[in-house]
Amino acid sequence: MGRRTSHRKLAQLIEALEPAIRDAFLAAIRSVRERAPVSVIADLIEAGRVDDVLLVLGIDTALLSPLSESVRAAFVAGGAQGVAEMPAIQVALRPVITGSYAARPVSPVLRASFDLFNPRAQSWLANHSSQLVTHIVGEQRTAIQQVLSTGMQLGRNPRQTALDIVGRIGETGRRSGGIVGLTPQQAQYVSNMRADLASGNPRLMARYFKRDRRDKRFDAQVRKAMEAGKPVSQASIDKIAGRYSDRLLQLRGENIARTESMSAFNAARQESFRQAVESGGLRPEHVRKGWGATGDDRTRHSHAELNGMEIGLEDLFVATTGARMLYPGDTEHGAGAEDVAGCRCTAMYRVDMIAATLEQR
Repeated sequence: MGRRTSHRKLAQLIEALEPAIRDAFLAAIRSVRERAPVSVIADLIEAGRVDDVLLVLGIDTALLSPLSESVRAAFVAGGAQGVAEMPAIQVALRPVITGSYAARPVSPVLRASFDLFNPRAQSWLANHSSQLVTHIVGEQRTAIQQVLSTGMQLGRNPRQTALDIVGRIGETGRRSGGIVGLTPQQAQYVSNMRADLASGNPRLMARYFKRDRRDKRFDAQVRKAMEAGKPVSQASIDKIAGRYSDRLLQLRGENIARTESMSAFNAARQESFRQAVESGGLRPEHVRKGWGATGDDRTRHSHAELNGMEIGLEDLFVATTGARMLYPGDTEHGAGAEDVAGCRCTAMYRVDMIAATLEQR
C-alpha cells in the first residue's frame, strides 16, 4: 500500500499555518480600531443607525483581504502536501536466475501536481472567502446591537457606548478593548462583566472571578469594592473590561486560525487527489480516506466515533450529529460550526500504489 502521512505530522503542518491567519485577523481588527471615527459613531448610535456603524467601521472584504490571503496560503500548502502523499516511483520485484528476488525501480505510475487555478479550486477559495467575510460581518452586527442594548440599560451616553465598541486609547497611544472582532457571545461576556462590576452587589460582582480570561491583576481592586459594598469605579471598569476584551479577541483570533487552517488544508488535500484522478494517473478506487481524530479530551464525541473510519475518495463521512463532510472541516455538505469550529481532525489518505502499478503495466 502507498505511504500515508501520520495524523501527528499533519497536525503539526496545520499548526504551523495558524499564526499567519491569526495575525492577519488581529491586524484587521487593530486597523478598524485605530481609524474608527468615534464622534461619527456616537452620532450614529444616538440616531439608532446600527448598519451605518458597521459601514463606518469598514469591516468588509477589502479590510479582510489579508485574512483571505492567509487562508489561500494554507490551501496551497495543503495541495502541496497532498501531492507529497502520492509517491511517484514504486519498487517492484522480479525473479532472477538464482531464483531469488531483487528489487528494481519501475517507471513512475503517477507524476502528481496541484493546479491552484483549477476552476474547482478557485471556486472553493472564492466561496470560502466570501462566507468567512459574511460570517464575521454578521457577527459584528449582532455584537454591536448587544452593546447598544446594554449601554441603554446602564445609562451610558452614545460616546461611552462608541468607546465600548471600538476601544479606548491607552498608555501606548493605541486603542485597546472594545468588542470589534468578538463573537456575539464574547461581546455579551464583556457587557455582563461591566454590568456586574457596576452593580455594587457583591453576589453579582463575585461572578467576575469565574471568568478565566480576566486579568487577575485587577482582582484585589474588585475584592476591595465588594468588601465595601460599592461598585467598581467607571474608569476601572473600562480598564478591566478592556483587558478582558483584548484577551477574548486573542482567543477569537486563535479559534479562527485553527478552524480556517484546518479547513483549507484538508480541502486542498482532497482537491489534489481529485486532480490526480482527473489526470488519469490515479483511479478513484485506488484511494481510500480515513478520519483521523486527535483523541484527547478536547475531541468532539461525534468525531472520536469517526476516528479510523475509511471510505472512498468521493464518499462522505456522516457524524452522529447528522453532519455530512467530505473531509474534516468541510461545510459544503451542510455541516455547521458545531462540527467544524476548532476541529483538529484530519483526513488520512491511503493509496494502493501496488494495484495502480500492476494495472498500468
